[in-house]
Formats: sequence, structure tokens, C-alpha cells
Amino acid sequence: MEDRIRKICENLEKEKKIKILFAVENGSRAWGMDSLDSDFDVRFVFFRPLKEYIQINNPTDVITIAFDKDGNSCQVEGSYIDMSGFDVFKYVRMLSSSNPTTIEWLMSPIVYHGEQNKTFKEFAINNFNPIALYHHYKSMCRNNYVKYLKSGSFVTYKKYLYAYRGLINAKWVVHKKSLPPIVFLDTLNEMEEIIPGKILKKLKEIIKLKSSGEEKDIIQNIVEMDDYIEGFLKDNSEAPTEKSHSTVNDLNEELRRIIL
Repeated sequence: MEDRIRKICENLEKEKKIKILFAVENGSRAWGMDSLDSDFDVRFVFFRPLKEYIQINNPTDVITIAFDKDGNSCQVEGSYIDMSGFDVFKYVRMLSSSNPTTIEWLMSPIVYHGEQNKTFKEFAINNFNPIALYHHYKSMCRNNYVKYLKSGSFVTYKKYLYAYRGLINAKWVVHKKSLPPIVFLDTLNEMEEIIPGKILKKLKEIIKLKSSGEEKDIIQNIVEMDDYIEGFLKDNSEAPTEKSHSTVNDLNEELRRIIL
């Protein structure tokens, strides 16, 4: 599958007349939470020839394509390979404001094409805004919990993992004062003094269940896990209050180097 994705990237470069800086996995496979039938969530950053940026109408800054298991183009919803890319200018603007999604692209352990930019990665590590990251991950927890778990509309092990990934990552930002690891199990193993042992044990069990393909089974609510999420969502005392004071000089210099 990696070869197929790499080939798609090469064809996309020719078809769209772009250059892909890097293409990575940014879904359950990158998080170490994939199952036998998990799809591929490919994210990439691209740029165009300089003259394409010097025109009245700016070129599109987002490219989205998707494929089924047979390699045929299809709608994104229900696809097997879901690919979405940002123009480098859009990407860097988002990165400069500590958008967590763009940061995760730089940290993904699965790289399909190209190479993650070292300057961008150093900026993310050294200049991230803890306020932005904390509230992003807390919102991720809240959205999954309220929509699927608390409502009882779609209670599955998978939704518990997604809600708790938001919770654990938010607490990591507060207590570790660094970017959370991409592989979720690595994060769990470093949170033993912060998260109750019973919660951590259950999450590790769920990750094993997910790998066997049982994560989509409808289950009963897990009261102890729901209670812990409820307490987290109601408590804002941990929220960071000091943002980083970063300069974008290095990002601008790297943009010029890439385009020129």
C-alpha cells in the first residue's frame, strides 16, 4: 500500500504541476490505534512554481482526493485512501499559530513521500502555543464524548479511544510541557502518575481490542471512564494561561528557500 500511495503522490505532482514536500499518515495508523480494516489518512504539503503565485486569482490552496480499495477514485466518505493536502503558504500560516493538525503532520512516524521539513519541525517543537494545543485536544475529547458516548448514539471502543486521546493529550501539554507523542500507547506509558491506573489499563485493553477489529462493536457505556471524562470537561483549573512568544522569521526564510 505504501508503494501505491507513493505512486499516487507522483501522479498528483504531474497532474497538478505541483511539488509535494512530504506526505504522511495522520490517522489511527500513525497513532498506533489501527485495526485490520483501518483506512489510510494521507496528509501532504505542496508548493507550486513561483509564477503560479503571482497572479490576480490565487491558485487553490487545498487538494483533496480519495480512492477505494481497488484504486478507483471515489468520494472521501467511506474511502479506503483519503488524501488531503495544503499549499505550503496555508500550511505555514496554520503552523505559525500552533494549529495542532499541522504539527502532527510533522511528527507522524509514517512518511509515504518526501521528507518532513526540519525547520518547520524545530519551530513546532520549540514554539508551540500550549493554550492552542490544550483547548484543541480538550475540544476533541468533548466532541467525541458528547456526540457519541454521552448521547448513547454510537458507543464503541473506537469512540472511547478518540475521546481519551483528546483528554490524555491535553493533560500531557499541561504536565509535560511538550508536544504529545503521536503513538498513543507511548503517551499512556508516560502518564502513570497523572491518569488513574484503572483508566490507563482499560485504554490499553481497548487498543488491543481495536487491533483485532472489534473496536466498532456497539457496547454499553463504561461508567468509570465516562465519569472521568465528565470531571475533566467541567474542570478548567489546569488550562494553560501563558502562550509562547515566537518569531516567524525562520519560517519566512524557509518559505523563501522552498519557493525560490
